[in-house]
Amino acid sequence: MVKPSHLIYYTIQRLELKMSTQSASYLLRIPQSQASQSFDFSHFDLDVLVHQRRKRIIRPQRQIVTAILDACRTPSVQHWIMVKARLGYDTFWKHMNELVSMGMMNTSNDGNKTMYSINEKGLGLLQQLQKDSIFSDI
Repeated sequence: MVKPSHLIYYTIQRLELKMSTQSASYLLRIPQSQASQSFDFSHFDLDVLVHQRRKRIIRPQRQIVTAILDACRTPSVQHWIMVKARLGYDTFWKHMNELVSMGMMNTSNDGNKTMYSINEKGLGLLQQLQKDSIFSDI
């Protein structure tokens, strides 16, 4: 049995494909059959045909850095920092490389794991960022 949401999604895909081929044939002046010319989309309620997707929240860079520093208060591995800060791989490494190169983070090797922890300089930045975010919320 097909879920209604999947059915709606595939209906939209077919409509978009049909509309794109009609517009392409119009631009190329390709003659269409009588049946395809008479097809009208006006009887579809397009608000109902929209596939429900999760909306992604875009966080400012300041909140991302704050989340990383806060997650590193105790020494953690890459995976747990990404989970605690709710970050993807690319975003994590972009900010982590910057923080390590600026001297805000300490790295230590524990066997085959690399542990990341915040140092005094990073703690000062974290406090400053948290203080600034409190004032920006007011």
